[in-house]
Amino acid sequence: MKNTKITFIVIPAVVMAACSPVKKSATSTASAAPVSTPTPASDDYLFTAKRADGIYTPGDAELTAIQTKYKDATLDKLKEGHAIYTQGACTNCHNAKNIYELDEANWKNILDDMAQRTSISDTQKDAVYKYVLAIKATQPK
Repeated sequence: MKNTKITFIVIPAVVMAACSPVKKSATSTASAAPVSTPTPASDDYLFTAKRADGIYTPGDAELTAIQTKYKDATLDKLKEGHAIYTQGACTNCHNAKNIYELDEANWKNILDDMAQRTSISDTQKDAVYKYVLAIKATQPK
């Protein structure tokens, strides 16, 4: 019985010691390289992660994907579409919708209808449409 009590005390102590972080000695002669944190060049860093709803700032992958279908697409045009979709006419009345939930034909119909309601130009509508298609083209399978 006495050995069992000692075992129940010693084993957890050994496990805890093995799992605890090792402290570095203050007298260490090795110097660690300084850690640098990159400074974002713009507010785009807020949207760099690819969100599950597909709402993020497009980049080179999205541009490459949309240019297979629309050669005239530019990154500036996709970013304009993103801005309209997330901060402009589309969100004045409702939240931005999950881009992945609708197919290309449904998006076209919705954008045609919403463009008339919001009075955005054909150029702006085209920017939003290409933005949505670019995001969908890089949708995770």
